[in-house]
Amino acid sequence: MDCNFTLPENLALGLLIADLFLDASDLTGEDRVLSAQGLRLSWEWVKGHDVDPRLLCEYIDGEVNLPFRSTLYEANSSAGLALTAAFLAIGLAALQACRETNMSPSESVENFGAGEWNALMNLAPMLSDEGRASIAQAKLR
Repeated sequence: MDCNFTLPENLALGLLIADLFLDASDLTGEDRVLSAQGLRLSWEWVKGHDVDPRLLCEYIDGEVNLPFRSTLYEANSSAGLALTAAFLAIGLAALQACRETNMSPSESVENFGAGEWNALMNLAPMLSDEGRASIAQAKLR
């Protein structure tokens, strides 16, 4: 697969992976809601809706700070993986949204790139058989 995470199709694949982890996790209520909101906003941007990139950056560097929240769970727990997948996918969407609007990304989002894309793709094999089948089906479209 092409690892150019700037393509909307690839960002959509990353968001799908994060959504699948979110569905299978044991996140606390607040973390589930925050992750779902960030993913929903990212999906809106990928679908071409007008989304302020600063709102996406908030999930990485702002009040929400999903990267920090992810450290509060055991590394390979379903909740830890869910938050990691969410912040990677949202951060990549935030970076591309900032680029497309000529807006400066927040400090951490500015550092997102191929490493975060690869980390997100490396999480996909940890999904359930059903989740991996969903990803394979999405790749065929």
